[in-house]
Amino acid sequence: MKRLDKYLIWNVIKILSITELAGLVMFINIEFFEHMDIFTSSFNNFTLSVVYLFLKTPSYFNLILPLSFLISMLILLVLMIRGNEIIIIRTSGISTASLMKPLLSFSLILVICSFVLSEWVIPMTSNASEYIYRVKIKKEEPYVFFKNDRIWFKRENIISNIDFFDTKKDIIKGLTVLELSKNYSIQRRFDAKEGEWKDGSWLFTNVTERTFGKDGITSKETYSVLRDLIKEPPSAFKVVESNPEDMGYKELSKYIERLKRDGHDIKRYLVDLYNKIAFPFINLIMVFAAFSVGLRYAKTKHISKGIFAGLFLGILYWFFHSISLSLGYSAIFPPLFAAWFSNMLFFSIGIIGIVTLRT
Repeated sequence: MKRLDKYLIWNVIKILSITELAGLVMFINIEFFEHMDIFTSSFNNFTLSVVYLFLKTPSYFNLILPLSFLISMLILLVLMIRGNEIIIIRTSGISTASLMKPLLSFSLILVICSFVLSEWVIPMTSNASEYIYRVKIKKEEPYVFFKNDRIWFKRENIISNIDFFDTKKDIIKGLTVLELSKNYSIQRRFDAKEGEWKDGSWLFTNVTERTFGKDGITSKETYSVLRDLIKEPPSAFKVVESNPEDMGYKELSKYIERLKRDGHDIKRYLVDLYNKIAFPFINLIMVFAAFSVGLRYAKTKHISKGIFAGLFLGILYWFFHSISLSLGYSAIFPPLFAAWFSNMLFFSIGIIGIVTLRT
């Protein structure tokens, strides 16, 4: 490896470590103060909150990695501009492409790191942190279980199961409620096609009620709408039903196959699946963003404009990416296009920016 390549990579790593640490401290502080009343209610809760925040760290690390990488490269370029190192590099005949090459290689390492975190580490730590927060800290009863691709829960003499629970929209599809007698025979059974969490309670549609006696069904009634068939809030089911955003690629693929097999709409989940691949490549896009913006201010005294312009570009990327995903969830954009739209757009902008640089 050339001395210049080592210099660039080593300095980016040092600055990246500082920016990542600063970002983690900021996110952890926000998370802590958001739930401070619960975390500080007892010494046990405070101890568990430390474990909870530690388990949230990989998710935050992966989330802020692209922006931290962009900031670290911009800071390095600014320092090199102020030290006239860029001028020396230019006069030595080193092109922008050669200058970018080591950082592009390093960005591929970050791409792999991001994918590994999202595939194996984050699903495990997210599930553990959710369990600690809801069951250990908030003392929500762990009476909800996941078995045979269905959610089961029991309250006194009532057993219920859910075919499918949409963690994003808080929608239940396929609910069965069994009311048992003292000798465990079925007294009543409710079957609901769909339920939605509205105004603090469940509102179910297409509900069928059956009453049982010794000789079988004694009565049958249907309701177009029925409220409060179950009392459990959506948060109770989220302890066992992972959010697709917290699943790995392989786990989410299996989840989508199950939904497809059961006849559920999978388009919005395909957006999340394709985003599992698209998101890590943001780190690669940030190299083009940093050089197309940072080097543009090499001949001006207002070097800080390069940093602010780069930060603005990073925030703009997140804005477009969020809008693109939302359009994919709404089925306006095809899932694959929604996940990769921002990457393609900003990669093109970055290439144009670099090509149009004055050397």
